[in-house]
Amino acid sequence: MLKLLAFCGVLTYVTSLTPSPYVDFNFGGSSESDFEDQLREQEFSEEKISQLLEEFREGQKELEMDLEADEDDSTVSWAETRGYAECAFFKTPKYGYVEDKKLCSGCLKPKSMAEICAEFQCPFFGNSGIPPGANCGFMARQLLSANWAVTSIDAGDLEKGYEAAFWRLYKYLNGANTQGATLASSVYMVNKWLLGDHIGQIEGAQMAFFIPSPYQDSPPAPTDGQVAIEFWSPLNIYSRAFGGDRSGQRADVIKNQYRMLQRALGEGGVSPNKKMLMTFEFVKPGCGSQRSEVILADHA
Repeated sequence: MLKLLAFCGVLTYVTSLTPSPYVDFNFGGSSESDFEDQLREQEFSEEKISQLLEEFREGQKELEMDLEADEDDSTVSWAETRGYAECAFFKTPKYGYVEDKKLCSGCLKPKSMAEICAEFQCPFFGNSGIPPGANCGFMARQLLSANWAVTSIDAGDLEKGYEAAFWRLYKYLNGANTQGATLASSVYMVNKWLLGDHIGQIEGAQMAFFIPSPYQDSPPAPTDGQVAIEFWSPLNIYSRAFGGDRSGQRADVIKNQYRMLQRALGEGGVSPNKKMLMTFEFVKPGCGSQRSEVILADHA
């Protein structure tokens, strides 16, 4: 069962600068019955549906415990949760600051990567070559080489294409592979959006699930011809993080975060590939325990 995604409600929202390829896919729905309906529509076996629903119930219990813990934790700083210090030129009322302090906390703080990766298996990260603390407004990391399960997103119909891509990968991790194996109980997912020469033009889109141990070194082949295993070479990535549900505002929030990321990178002398945008998101229902990232990367 994909705990990271299955109990998250809204999964991933992506935006180029304008207009927005904004995707709102609610995996698992708002209830156990919604999730069961989705699984039946995707023609999972009765045995698999029973297994996944049981894990859904367990996940709901875990969420209740997490949310209770979040209500008691207000001591972690914004810099710790984001993974970087904010730039002085962003510490203005326009960006939610008054007298060098954030106006809000709690549910709008992103969950730290350390917390997420302690609970779910993340990809391998290394040093980007930029010393920690040398710049502000972004986190710099190297996404190390690894195998990923990937599939294309139909950019001609983003909503349907996104949902179809997700289910292809979800089925791969849940037995649609040559070993018939369930590869993961959690997953780290990223989306890549390749932009054309005109603002908002999408030339290609891809969804990818990180393949965890013990299958990382030799992943089983997918049985769906639209799913492939790709080995990604090391790549420096630069990200901004934010938290909160942001329902109804997420497209604007992500667009603003991309603009802030571009400015912070420019001030830091970093020139990323602006033709490829990436996103990562970890979301649980309610306030807290959430993290969204907008990402730019070096030229491959």
